Amino acid sequence: MVRPEGVSVSGADPQNRVSRRLLLGVGGVLLLGGCADRSKSAVGTGGATGGPTGAGPTLPQPRGGAPFPGGDPADTSTAPGDSHTNDSPPPDNTPPPGATGVDPAPPPGKPQFYIHEGDKAIALTIDDGPSGKYTPQVLALLAQYKIPATFCMIGSNAAKHASLVAEVTAAGHQIANHTFTHPNLAKLDAGAIRSEIERTTDALTKAGAKPPTFFRAPGGAWSPAVFDVCGQLALRPLDWSVDPRDWSRPGTDHIVTTVMGHTHTGSIILEHDGGGDRSQTVAALQKFLPQLLAAGYHFVQP
Repeated sequence: MVRPEGVSVSGADPQNRVSRRLLLGVGGVLLLGGCADRSKSAVGTGGATGGPTGAGPTLPQPRGGAPFPGGDPADTSTAPGDSHTNDSPPPDNTPPPGATGVDPAPPPGKPQFYIHEGDKAIALTIDDGPSGKYTPQVLALLAQYKIPATFCMIGSNAAKHASLVAEVTAAGHQIANHTFTHPNLAKLDAGAIRSEIERTTDALTKAGAKPPTFFRAPGGAWSPAVFDVCGQLALRPLDWSVDPRDWSRPGTDHIVTTVMGHTHTGSIILEHDGGGDRSQTVAALQKFLPQLLAAGYHFVQP
């Protein structure tokens, strides 16, 4: 091998040995730094939900981007709207095509995303009311098409519009508990969660509704504490599987297209009659309800 002039390979050169050790040390630091950066990047990517991996268990996060509480300041119903970041239908409790029988309870620590009431059976849920402006319009459409629905009501709105609670009940619709102030329950302790739920049940029953058997967490923000309180109060956690994000007013056609494109046997559809301007929701219901009926679907309550 030809050695460059002036470079010694002898182990007797102390200055050369020191230089080589310095170079090796710098190279090792750079190599370790690169590995650490790659490790951080891998942890940050997470899994299908975008959460961290290898970082231990985390509480379920709200499937939503709207603030808690939120709503449209211009809306007199003062009911915030649900919102989601997870656009994909939840995989849990997916019913097989044509599934029949009594709707099974979801597994412990899970909400119900689907119904199991036979082929082409679906459910419609209406959140964040009652609203003095939009709830009567939704009720009129449901009566026109003879469709039963589940209204997930906020306690503060139920107290304000007690006559509408009674009207929804008299029409044969189911009423579910949706908290009193629509907070992010994942950030509350068990005592605060229980207070939100109990105050709402009290407001609903005072207005003439039956004691609710279903509970829906605002924004889908479930947590172990929420499930524990639901168990103590004999409430069944209810979620949804078709979300057109109507709360964000994306346009009537967008709402219709999303519902028609994602609904299948067992779907639970999410819409809103409170939390802001719901004129697009009402217009969309007027379009997709007859389309779903024409496609052979029939509506049931969970």
